[in-house]
Amino acid sequence: MTQFERYKNELYRYALRTVWDRGVAEDVFAAAVLAAWENWHRFEPGSNFRAWMYKILTNKCFVANRDTMRTPRPLDDTPESSFVELGNDRGYADILEDSDRFMQECGDEVHRAFAHCSPKERACLLLRAEKLSYNEIAEVMGIPAPTVMTHLARGRAKLRSELLEYARERGLVRNLPRLLEKEAPDEHTQRMQNE
Repeated sequence: MTQFERYKNELYRYALRTVWDRGVAEDVFAAAVLAAWENWHRFEPGSNFRAWMYKILTNKCFVANRDTMRTPRPLDDTPESSFVELGNDRGYADILEDSDRFMQECGDEVHRAFAHCSPKERACLLLRAEKLSYNEIAEVMGIPAPTVMTHLARGRAKLRSELLEYARERGLVRNLPRLLEKEAPDEHTQRMQNE
């Protein structure tokens, strides 16, 4: 399992971000490595080792989260219309323009925002952050690629919604729409308005 050495840091980071507890993450990571070792005969040489490991680790994380009762609020608690309305919010546009600067300013707020995502949304977001393709995430999660895209879209919308107020409080985004100075109408426009 020399391929494991190549991915072990990102796999551990994924476990830590998924279960949010270093002790649990270490146990989950060790259990995943042991499961991979015990099932090495099932791995097909030439197939995607990284996705295979993520699938094992994701399953172990789901079990750990279920066992520790880390259940987020159900999706039904957040109306779909709120995700659509969020796109019209001026602060939301600011976050999209400079997301790197925004994320550098975040700390525990991101952790709390992630708690509002479902386990599948959280897993899809974290796997995507590790640069897995939609198809690789689908393989890891055992769901179709379009479902991965749905989980990603809903998870991102929840994170943006949860973090928007924090960004406003920190002055990272505008509270009010921009006001533009009204230009004096030119001579032609004044004639048109008077007619």
